[in-house]
Amino acid sequence: MRKALGIFGIVFLLSSKFCYAEKPIDLGSLVVTPSRIEEAIADTDRKVEVITREDIEESGAKDVSEALSDVDSVNISNYGGLGALKTIRMRGAVPSQVLILRDGTPLNSPRDGEVDLSTIPLDNIERIEVMPGAASSVYGSQAMGGTVNVITKNPPAQGSKTEVSSRFGSFHTFIETLSHGARAGKFGYIVSGGYNSSEGARANSTFNSKDFNARFDYKLNDLNTLGADCGFYKNRSGVPGPITSPDNDDIQVQLKNYINLSWDSRIDETAGLYAKLYNNYDRLEFMENSAGSMFDIPFSKSVHTTKVEGLNLRLNKKLFEFYEFITGFDYTRNLNDSTSSAKHKYSVSAGYLENRFDISDKAKLSLSGRVDDYSNFGTEFNPSINFLYNLWENLSIHSSVSRSFRAPTFNDLYWPDEGWAKGNPNLKPEKGITYELGFDTKPNKYFSTGLTYFRNDFSDLINWAPDENNIWQPQNIGRAAINGAEFANKIYPFDNFEIGINYTFLSARDKKTNKYLIYQPKNKMDFSLKYTEFHGFDFELMGQWTGQRFHDSENTIKVKPYFLLNFNVTKKIKENYTVFISFDNLLNKRYQVVEDYPIPGFSANGGIKVTF
Repeated sequence: MRKALGIFGIVFLLSSKFCYAEKPIDLGSLVVTPSRIEEAIADTDRKVEVITREDIEESGAKDVSEALSDVDSVNISNYGGLGALKTIRMRGAVPSQVLILRDGTPLNSPRDGEVDLSTIPLDNIERIEVMPGAASSVYGSQAMGGTVNVITKNPPAQGSKTEVSSRFGSFHTFIETLSHGARAGKFGYIVSGGYNSSEGARANSTFNSKDFNARFDYKLNDLNTLGADCGFYKNRSGVPGPITSPDNDDIQVQLKNYINLSWDSRIDETAGLYAKLYNNYDRLEFMENSAGSMFDIPFSKSVHTTKVEGLNLRLNKKLFEFYEFITGFDYTRNLNDSTSSAKHKYSVSAGYLENRFDISDKAKLSLSGRVDDYSNFGTEFNPSINFLYNLWENLSIHSSVSRSFRAPTFNDLYWPDEGWAKGNPNLKPEKGITYELGFDTKPNKYFSTGLTYFRNDFSDLINWAPDENNIWQPQNIGRAAINGAEFANKIYPFDNFEIGINYTFLSARDKKTNKYLIYQPKNKMDFSLKYTEFHGFDFELMGQWTGQRFHDSENTIKVKPYFLLNFNVTKKIKENYTVFISFDNLLNKRYQVVEDYPIPGFSANGGIKVTF
């Protein structure tokens, strides 16, 4: 904490003396994640980071994990190159405690609670909203450490637009995307597709994927819009395993598809109604010894299928100048069919209510609560209180206290008794209480900064451990205390030049042993230098330093710190053509994010995007 406050003081003083260029701050950006309805980011009482489409393209990101990696509250678990498993940790929470949404619909697998970020296509993303901290009072299970909402593209407001992009680079990597949308009167559509392939930097790390997404809308009138969207994603990848015991013939195949139907109605200037039906399908196949073996080890294949069917209803109404409410109902049915954990299903019915008060021109208060009723273990109630105070025009203070939970997964509950492991159908949900206090300030047009302190107290954590018969079984025995601070700054020394500096301090410990939780770095720092519109060129240099982590709960196996440096250049040629090139790991560092899973060294890729 002292280090974070010291850095803040230095940067604040420097900003007053050396920032000369005027850089407008966009306070009009709209976000939907904090409350499920559109609101200006300056008016929300939660900390929210918005990653725009332009940010993604300028960063040279090849998947969602790379787009998220420099967010101060985020720590990516990376198992390798393109197509390798990539999951997210936030504020000391593990991947199954971070909620991932696509247009407000949960993507976390009910099988293991996680989302592989590498399986979310970039080609149809409009922006990504990242909201750290608990959000179970709005979204229910899994939003213990944070929420990431991937917002996809809408059809054009008028006319038509087509984008074609082709990228190639190291390890025979190819990334091809196509997007086309148009509007004809009341009807609009947008379709997109992509193909990725790479030979990988390790043996048996080849990867290829393809995806297709489509969205249609029909405006019945100015107040009512019907929508439908669907898509699929399929990949095939080698699974090389850790370098200490590599697998040269294991293969994994994933298939995902979804379909949504929606109705969005603006009843009048003070009220809105929204309804959505959705269906998500996920199939994972894992094949061992696919090429045969000289040791007569037989070929084996496991198949894990999940299906999630759901309904969302939401009503918002401003009753008075000082009071607005948002209420809704969610229903979800989860089905699992796995060669490991067999066939099971459960359903969840939930209702939520958020009361929002404009106490004065400067102060806003929201009181929220959500009840989730599970068919397999009972009811959970999660309230929250959030407060925003604009001390003066360029300084706001935000605070919150929230309760959250994570429901046990199918694997936790129903893993079959195989003699060495079995599930526990008597598990309770994991629970958490989060406290947050922070401020954001813009002392002038050339500098902005924010500092947020947070604390998470987690209990009833589900730990897999051997019992007295040496059979591994999950139990609600874990407790964790997590404290941290996030410090984010942007400086504009002169026109078209931007400096970004983010620092995160995190102390995540097991309450029983006082040991650090695994893969939770105590220190993380990100910086960026961005220079735009220089004779049509845009330049961005990005660096990240991640401190030491521990691989085991006893804190005996240390994972070394690492420093990365990436550089991206884009050049606009005429109006419709853009060429780009990215250099990753400029210093050719040999490092591991996860123990025994090496990350590729220096690599380069480039290409062209055409818009018409």
